Amino acid sequence: SRLSASRRAAALAAGLFAGSILPGSNRLFFTGFSPAWRGFYVSSMGGAGLPFDNLGINMVSLAGKAPVPSVLVLHRSQGEEIAVETHPVDVHAAWASGRGGVYGLMEEVLARFGSRYETDPRVLAVGPAAEATDFGGIGSAPVVKGQLTHSDTWAGRGGMGSKMLQEHGIAAVIYGGTFVDEDFRDRKVADTCFALLFLKRAVTPVATR
Repeated sequence: SRLSASRRAAALAAGLFAGSILPGSNRLFFTGFSPAWRGFYVSSMGGAGLPFDNLGINMVSLAGKAPVPSVLVLHRSQGEEIAVETHPVDVHAAWASGRGGVYGLMEEVLARFGSRYETDPRVLAVGPAAEATDFGGIGSAPVVKGQLTHSDTWAGRGGMGSKMLQEHGIAAVIYGGTFVDEDFRDRKVADTCFALLFLKRAVTPVATR
């Protein structure tokens, strides 16, 4: 039914202001029905919307299910088309490798697919809790010069990582591209809008002694 299909679907999305100077606009949002709380849930991840913006789209919806745990590869290079691929991954071997768990899977995915990208991509991954429980989250770390950094970012509280793996067969997502759009970066316009609505500037300077 339409209702059951909507309950199965999950989405990754960045807003129309992704890439702009507006605070919070570069977060990546995860939405869907939470397997842990049995209701619609929204969670976000800091900074992960910026490389998603390089795909030139606002949202990716997961509706079907890969037959085995897989990596979803999203890539856009110079053209209008976005490459969308799924590749099987041995999650247990990846979770046992490198730094282990979600970090081991991120390292595995970056090693396999990172060379495809002209700019640093982003990797989202789940850990063993996503396979064994209904409250597994989604982890990520910024990639700088082709290497994973140690700045953890997390989202999917409410079991969106469990949902991604158990209901859609997706253990990790790697994405990025070369799409360049006209980002909103006029700070004077932003300050004017915030002053009219909130009587404050968009970014309040920190007082120094």
